[in-house]
Amino acid sequence: MNIAAAARTYMNSKEMMLMKSLRRFAPALLLIVLLLPGRGDAAEDASARFDALAERYFARMEGREDARALRTVLEAEAAQTGAYELWRSLFREGVAPRQGASNALALLRSLVEEGDPARLENVSGFFLPSFVPKPLAAADAVYASAVHLLRMNDAGAAELAGMLFERLLDSSRGKFFFVSTAPEEYGEIVRELSARGVLPSFGRWPGGETAGRLPLAAPVRGRVLRERAVSEGMVFLNGAGQPAPNGMYAWDRKTGRVYDVVDHERRFLLFDD
Repeated sequence: MNIAAAARTYMNSKEMMLMKSLRRFAPALLLIVLLLPGRGDAAEDASARFDALAERYFARMEGREDARALRTVLEAEAAQTGAYELWRSLFREGVAPRQGASNALALLRSLVEEGDPARLENVSGFFLPSFVPKPLAAADAVYASAVHLLRMNDAGAAELAGMLFERLLDSSRGKFFFVSTAPEEYGEIVRELSARGVLPSFGRWPGGETAGRLPLAAPVRGRVLRERAVSEGMVFLNGAGQPAPNGMYAWDRKTGRVYDVVDHERRFLLFDD
């Protein structure tokens, strides 16, 4: 079955899925409404609140179904090239939003199990010979996907961006290293998501400290003293390129550079950068 036929089949089954979900979740939604503060047992008020809550719930569910369908189509449209070239393509000037989203989603799936940002902490290794840390490139894929999706008008595009970030928040390391401290683009992304009514299940997007801009990943170049890396708050990367309490490499988020880490006894090897 080709992509167009698959999309038609999906759309024909969509209404049936929504009706099944309504039968399944309506009692729970009604119970929630009845427990909400209001005018006691006023039936009309409870009914109105139930209708509003159900409308929001099913609009969110329908948006997510559109998002999943759009993701399937976009991943099939990605450039047929390696992961490193996909990463390099994400931040080229003039890249079309649809192509940027396609390449970013394809990169995410190539680096992360099932393309799920919640599993970002399992990514390891480097692109060779460039020596770009794959964990940082995977985070770039999440961010670039959202940036490009929010420039598209397709049904489900904003919802897909929101789903990716909500899953990223489900990764403890992902949340700590890429949201609690985030590039400047994070604020722009969540403002746009909030303006479109795309919010996480817990109600609002978390804030965080801002440091640097995209791309997050960069090739390992140059050296830095361990004590300097600590004093300047750089993020250490272990031998697998993963953020860690200590490591062989240091990621300077403010400048976007990644260094080899050297100790005091090797000071004579250093040159002032």
